Amino acid sequence: MRLLSMNNTLSAPAERIPVSLRFLLLPLLFVAGFAVVFIVDAAHRVETQGFHVIASVNPLKAFCLLTIGSFFVMLLLRYPEVTLGLFFLVGLVKADPHLATAPMDLTLAVGGLLIVACVYRLFTSKRPLKIPQEYFLYIPILSMMVLSLTYTPDLAGGFDKFLRFICLTSLGILAPFILIDDARKLRRVFIAMTIGGLLISIQSLTSTTGDDRLVSPSGLNTELGAASAIAIIVIWNMVFPNWSMLKRLLLYPVLGVLAVALVGSGGRFANAITVACVLLGALLCRKLIGDLIVVGVLGILALPFIHVPEASIEYLSSLGHPGGAMGTRDPLLKVGVQVFSQHPFFGVGLQGYRAVSPNPVTYNFPHNIFLELGAEMGLIAALAFLALAFYSFRESGRQIRDSFHRRDPLVVTVFLLLIYVFVDAMQSGDINDLRFMWFILGLPFLLRNLEPAARVFAVPEHEFRQAYPNEVGPVIQPVHSLHGFPEYE
Repeated sequence: MRLLSMNNTLSAPAERIPVSLRFLLLPLLFVAGFAVVFIVDAAHRVETQGFHVIASVNPLKAFCLLTIGSFFVMLLLRYPEVTLGLFFLVGLVKADPHLATAPMDLTLAVGGLLIVACVYRLFTSKRPLKIPQEYFLYIPILSMMVLSLTYTPDLAGGFDKFLRFICLTSLGILAPFILIDDARKLRRVFIAMTIGGLLISIQSLTSTTGDDRLVSPSGLNTELGAASAIAIIVIWNMVFPNWSMLKRLLLYPVLGVLAVALVGSGGRFANAITVACVLLGALLCRKLIGDLIVVGVLGILALPFIHVPEASIEYLSSLGHPGGAMGTRDPLLKVGVQVFSQHPFFGVGLQGYRAVSPNPVTYNFPHNIFLELGAEMGLIAALAFLALAFYSFRESGRQIRDSFHRRDPLVVTVFLLLIYVFVDAMQSGDINDLRFMWFILGLPFLLRNLEPAARVFAVPEHEFRQAYPNEVGPVIQPVHSLHGFPEYE
């Protein structure tokens, strides 16, 4: 075994942020200005509710709670990648009645911590900030957002939607490139989401005695299905390939809980895409084929002991009838197609779909991100999104085809999650609900940024020479290896 480098620039000292990228401080200040709109509301809630809660609690108990809270805040700032993972899950719990007295909106609280962590990292990090060139495709989307505000029939709603995209959704787009500089931190994001999804799934099982579908603490069933699906995909494709069979057996009950929550949520597309990702993951890592058989047999044996609400089973049964599987989304899509075809170049304005639809309460968005962008902002924004998705899939496909990268469970996991979020975006959510989708679209480019540091491999020299015949690297002492290589057969 030899330790080889494909890029002798690894030993070069880290550079500070280039002068050209310091201009990012200007849009950062722009974002901060808009964030004040949300901070004012949060401050008001802290003033009216926070002090009321403290006053009604025993002083010693209040001090303990404040100490514990401060500890968790410092922990989340110390590991901002964990905060990033929680950012995508907090909406599933913040509407829980037990959190009604929270001093501020949890999404804003977690988002605020992310902003603090990003600003701190920008000013203190010595490594160059590498924003992928594909992100220039966001410029036409943002430009059409701003332009559409001049003719939208709902200026207040459009401005609110724009602010949420700039101040909150954009965190999932930019924060990974600021906070994540090695693959271990990206794994922590997924582990945090998996643990959070498991806890939410366990909580949802308390309603299995009812007739309605299972829901998250915020009363959301589709989002519960998504959280369970993501956790299953991460465990199956990122954790299992590195573990022995005995260790994998210990996680089978966890997969069982997540599977019950997934089925109980009634999320049709979440269930279908999860099954597809599990099967594809087994094809990419053949050692999982045995697990697939064992999990399938155990699942069949456990069926008599598991109660899933009948409403969920009935809802899922519509997958057997593709013509009616879209259900209530079908008229929403038709309105989206109609609006897009009538206003193909500029759309009807941000949040305008709701205003021109037959019923602004029911017809809130078309449940298809391409139609949403096209109907509200026109063809340029819609095509920019498709181009961004194309480049993301192309980069992820390149990494999958690479003999070394395909052996990395993280690369495979990102590829499968990319499939999941894209299909999900074609039938659910709006541009701000789909924060996790925007995050995943950027991960193939993030992994590409990590490649130079990940090219320190502990592999046989003949494998190295066969995969990279044109590369001649000196023997060096590795700092650390960013990518693991399990035994893929």
